[in-house]
Amino acid sequence: MLTQPYQKIFSKKALHEALDFIKSKGSGLDKESLDAFKKQAKKEIDQLYVELMGSVYAPQPIEKIAIAKNKTEKRPIALASVRDKVVQRALVNVIEPHFDKLMSNKSYGYRRDKSTLKAIGRCRDYINRGYFWVYKTDIDNYFETINHDTLLNILDKEIADKKIVRLISLYLQNGGFKQANYVEHGEGVHQGDILSPLLSNIYLTEMDRFLERKGVEFVRYADDFVLFFKNKELIKEPVKALNLFLKTLSLKTGEDKSYRANVFEQGFTFLGAFFKNKEVKIDNARLQKKVSKLFEIARETKKPKDFVTKVNFFLEGLSWYYLKIIEPNSTQFTVLYNALIEASAQYVFLQRKEGKLKNKKAFKEPFETLYLLKEVSLTEHRESIERIVSKGFEKYLATKSYTQEPTKLKQNKQKYAKSFAASSVLYVSQFGAYLGMSKNSITVKLKGKVVAKMPKRQCEQIIIAGKAISISSNMVYLCAKEGIAIDFVDGHDTPFASLLSFKNTYPKMALMQLELIEKKKSLALAKKFITGKAKNQLNYLKYLDRYHDDVEKNIENMEQRMKTNLKTAKSVAQLMGYEGEISSLYWQSLVVILQEKSDFKGRENKGATDLVNASLNYGYAILYARVQNALLKAGLALHISFLHSLQEGKPTLVYDFIEEFRAFVVDRAIVSMINKNEPLKINSKGELSKASCHLIVQNVKERLGVYTQHKKASKKVETILQDQAYLLARHVRGEEKYKPFIGKY
Repeated sequence: MLTQPYQKIFSKKALHEALDFIKSKGSGLDKESLDAFKKQAKKEIDQLYVELMGSVYAPQPIEKIAIAKNKTEKRPIALASVRDKVVQRALVNVIEPHFDKLMSNKSYGYRRDKSTLKAIGRCRDYINRGYFWVYKTDIDNYFETINHDTLLNILDKEIADKKIVRLISLYLQNGGFKQANYVEHGEGVHQGDILSPLLSNIYLTEMDRFLERKGVEFVRYADDFVLFFKNKELIKEPVKALNLFLKTLSLKTGEDKSYRANVFEQGFTFLGAFFKNKEVKIDNARLQKKVSKLFEIARETKKPKDFVTKVNFFLEGLSWYYLKIIEPNSTQFTVLYNALIEASAQYVFLQRKEGKLKNKKAFKEPFETLYLLKEVSLTEHRESIERIVSKGFEKYLATKSYTQEPTKLKQNKQKYAKSFAASSVLYVSQFGAYLGMSKNSITVKLKGKVVAKMPKRQCEQIIIAGKAISISSNMVYLCAKEGIAIDFVDGHDTPFASLLSFKNTYPKMALMQLELIEKKKSLALAKKFITGKAKNQLNYLKYLDRYHDDVEKNIENMEQRMKTNLKTAKSVAQLMGYEGEISSLYWQSLVVILQEKSDFKGRENKGATDLVNASLNYGYAILYARVQNALLKAGLALHISFLHSLQEGKPTLVYDFIEEFRAFVVDRAIVSMINKNEPLKINSKGELSKASCHLIVQNVKERLGVYTQHKKASKKVETILQDQAYLLARHVRGEEKYKPFIGKY
């Protein structure tokens, strides 16, 4: 029996020694850090001592969080305060040696002088002695199902001073806060507490003793264990008896994870090792996970020095366990070695591709300290590094040649795509013009003479931007039938009307859109529109920043707001506020970028009289018409929106949907025109000249007609726009999740 008195366990000296043991930097609900506690250690320990000796000490509620256990499950974790960790550590320092002597030598988890490697060695020993049949299982949800009364009864029999048992009882009963809600703790031990591993071992010692009384050989590591038998017939009775015994401990085995196996036929997995034919390997799933981790480090690390540090730390972890299971000449060792070489070369390739490091020397110097799993001479190590770097550069050069479209072909493709896109729009602005049909062509007449003609198969959109322009009924019929959009734009920047066909309108879709709003699902969709807009603005600024090194601070601020604010917005109004902050930074940046080319002072919407804003507004009007047409083709109701407020007689869904395309299509076109000094002019009334309007139409249509990468395919921007409209319709119908368009620059 443990006879150490409560007062000695929690002496001031013992508490100070316990504090020295603690390494975890995590803090509890009080948010007091380990460093802060240590700075005033004497005061903190004195206070703890007074509370413990006066029997008024009680642990603080723990903070409950969850961490990923695997792809589908999460593991609950308790975060205790530093002061409670000190008390628990002082307690464990004294009672652990006593209880460890009572435990089975076949138990290997959370014990001094025991390890996973020793557990694997014990399994090998059983197999070598002829135990060729195993029953592999674990305890279902073990840490969360330990019965408090049963555990306290076990402790009560072994601990003389009942103050110690009462203190442990407090830790067992101590609940915690999950976010802002308090959660009671009626059973189980807190995973993450210093005391919990010892308590869990004490509890399962009862099971170990039962198996030993039954004469069953086994190896246990925490709640995972393997029973060993010399033949199949010996398995059934002990397993049945074990399950009945576990019920007395309020436990049961995880049936979905339990199985019987012959070592030579099926083999079995235990502690990440796979046993078969007297050989031990790394379990294949674990091996693949380790390989994937190397490539994840290569993908996510920015600086070569950081890459080497992370890889070396990862390999050091492997060397403590997995590399001791397998031989250096084994197939699995070769797999790990090759993965290290390939992942390192992949890192070189990715950094070279992004243009961050352009010569081999930039990689070779930091890679000098890269551990390559094998102890080799300095010359051999340098040769390996040379091979890694060369391999990465060769991969980069390969992607620059035959695997991509040759630059000249790509340029020609974009050139003709722009030409076809611009020639698919009929722009009519002459006062008194008349639109009609002549055979298979659309004609524009002025005073009886044909001034423009376009084959109907080539026409996708007609923009009417003048006064006293007339159009025949045959012309309207043709456009409705062929899906040709007819859009009317005023002298400033506003599309004031469109001629639409009714064949694409579906009342059911309107009801579905309203249903999304009623079910409060519109905020999620609104976030998608704003996220698309913000990311396209950000990406465009990054593209421009290659040539203008003076907007980096705004880019950083935009990224920060996007990471935090957009995700946390609780309402559309709040979301629009955050969007305004991001857009403000974006327009401030464009002011800086355009300062030598224009007098642009910032963004103005309707009624703007400066050249840049007037050009932007006119470009948005052209895009607006194209967006409206795409939404109609998808069968969506234009007047039911998710981001902008519903307004009588206004197609507010167009206002929503256009957001993610503004920067990629219009802003890019107008800024490019300004930078190239294209002849844009504005008159004394603040109106763009007709020639300027025509030029803007041409450039915006060219942007819509160019090819860009989207979802691993090269597509025209106008095709992507239509695809996004169809995707939105599918989202409304509940068939697919909506993802915003993010352009490639």
